[in-house]
Amino acid sequence: MHRKGCNARKLAGMVWETCEENRADFQNRSGMMDIQQAWSSLLAQLQLDMPRASFETWVLGTEALALDDDVLTISTRNEYARDWLESRLTSTVQRLLVGILNRSVSVQFIVGDTPQEETEVEEADEPELDIEPVQWLDYDRIVQPHKQVVVKGYLRRLGMEIGPKAVWLYIGFHQAAWRVHADGRETGMALHSWDVMRFSGLSFGAFWRSLRHKGIQADLQGLVQRIEATHERSYRRGRDGRPHRRPVKYQVCMTPRLTRADAAAIHARLKELLEQGTSLPDALKQLLSIEEVMDLLVPVESTKANFHCNTVMDIARLEAGGDTTPEIQHLAQELHRRIINCLGDIHIPHYFITETIKRHNLTPAQAWLVTVARDMAYIHARTGERRDRVTFKRGYQEMAELIGSSRYKTVQAWLNRDWTSEQRGGDMSRFLKEVEPHESRTYADLRVDTMPRSFQVLLDEPLDANGTNKVDANGSHRADADGSNSQTQMGVLADANGSNMVDANGTALNSFKHPLNTDKKNTSTTQHADRAAAEAVAPDFWELETLLQQNDVHPKVQKELLEIQASVHAFVSWVLYVASPQSGNLSDPLGYAISRLREHALREARGVFRQFADLPPAELLMLIDSTPTRAYELPTKIEHPLAPAWKKAMGSNNPALSVVREILFGEGASE
Repeated sequence: MHRKGCNARKLAGMVWETCEENRADFQNRSGMMDIQQAWSSLLAQLQLDMPRASFETWVLGTEALALDDDVLTISTRNEYARDWLESRLTSTVQRLLVGILNRSVSVQFIVGDTPQEETEVEEADEPELDIEPVQWLDYDRIVQPHKQVVVKGYLRRLGMEIGPKAVWLYIGFHQAAWRVHADGRETGMALHSWDVMRFSGLSFGAFWRSLRHKGIQADLQGLVQRIEATHERSYRRGRDGRPHRRPVKYQVCMTPRLTRADAAAIHARLKELLEQGTSLPDALKQLLSIEEVMDLLVPVESTKANFHCNTVMDIARLEAGGDTTPEIQHLAQELHRRIINCLGDIHIPHYFITETIKRHNLTPAQAWLVTVARDMAYIHARTGERRDRVTFKRGYQEMAELIGSSRYKTVQAWLNRDWTSEQRGGDMSRFLKEVEPHESRTYADLRVDTMPRSFQVLLDEPLDANGTNKVDANGSHRADADGSNSQTQMGVLADANGSNMVDANGTALNSFKHPLNTDKKNTSTTQHADRAAAEAVAPDFWELETLLQQNDVHPKVQKELLEIQASVHAFVSWVLYVASPQSGNLSDPLGYAISRLREHALREARGVFRQFADLPPAELLMLIDSTPTRAYELPTKIEHPLAPAWKKAMGSNNPALSVVREILFGEGASE
């Protein structure tokens, strides 16, 4: 009996222990379920309270592992998530869990140990990478061909209407607007004018003269438009508490407008369909169904001569009476997009705009002709095939029309080095070389302007593979990097930085670009329309404060120069120096003069420029006006002791003097 009692007690104990184990296991399973549910609720709360990016980066993917002794263990994806959660969310998580579990618990974060997570940890061992690009070719290092300005190929047609200066202005504004968007800056953020000027292909003076030119302003309608300010004050108070000139606001259309002729042709075809009883949506659909886009742009008899709608959307609103449906708006936009994209894109290297144009003294018209010729060439990206020969079926006349001019002889002079008396700007033979030149260079044929002509186009910048030697359109070496070794006959040589421009005889040339007038009304004997309408009045003596104020120099810079008692004669001397051919490729007289004064307040430009600066303002103005600033102008003979020295220093023709006149004698002096 005793043995049986012992066995019974033993069996009962075993049953009790088994029950306790089952109860504990049940509690653990039940507790685990509660933990998972609690953590899911907490994640839902965190998702509502946290930024989406932070939640998805650090919190998403965490799991609740166990709750032991009021310590909740949370698994994270990697060490960086663990550290971030420990430093940022520990107190927040513990506070939220009190409301969910109705008790206080501590939280610890650990790194998960799955193979995938281990891989992520290994990959995250290098969060920051310092990458240094290596260029095997000096050409690629210097030119950086991957940096390009991309605009619509339709600008080729639009340039025939508005001229190259307006085209380059639009390209500059377009690139500046694109950079603002690409950098993620605010759309209406103010930019320095340099951000627009550097991609316009224009010098300082040409940029501002073109921007203020009434005719060019009219051509830029629908492309770049100045928004007149409604406020009266021209200055605003900056963050530093000082007055700052209020920025001028411009609107830039990232998609170009139609030419007046193309808009009139589209309107005529649309109106013809509407008169036949076709509804406006169906009429737009019929125009969209035409396979060849260029067929839409052929003028018809009913085309109006002066039609001023910028887009197909404007034409649709005109015919709809100002109220269009979403369907009409969509169809009009699609038609406009198809027209604008019919000629593809034009890719212009940054180096060409910022360096090549300046170094080779290309006028806006010359630079645009090179751009168009390169665009007409062909490079197959997959096979590497380069077709660098371009044919203009109507010869010089077609080339002149592409730059918005009717004077084919201007283009003819660019490409014939013997016509030195009529050449302006840079040496175009570097970029365009006629494939089959005529034996005789005297063109007696009256049809010379329309004869088909083929040219070999320099598709790369005028540097060879190592970035030193200048090359022409056929790949021949033109000059060494220092400009000392010429291996072929050439009309113009330049050193590596474009500072020494000389002709074949060694005569120094001005490195400033010569703005080319592309107005069809101009002839060799006429002058630009923006010639001075009123003569500026020279002051009795120079006053630095007045010069700085009339050129809108920043108030902070004005105060600095006045406090150090900078010399006004030094300022004038540096402005004149930059305008001279001796300065090389300097193109910002005002900025350069201010920078030299800030370096040394009293140091003047050496040589004869010191004598010019010491002259009374009226005498200096007389010397400036005696030198032509445009081609085909005759110099004015004056009697002055320094007149020979002035001509030797400034040249017989100097377009930069118009900028000098504006700086020294006030706004409108160079108009």
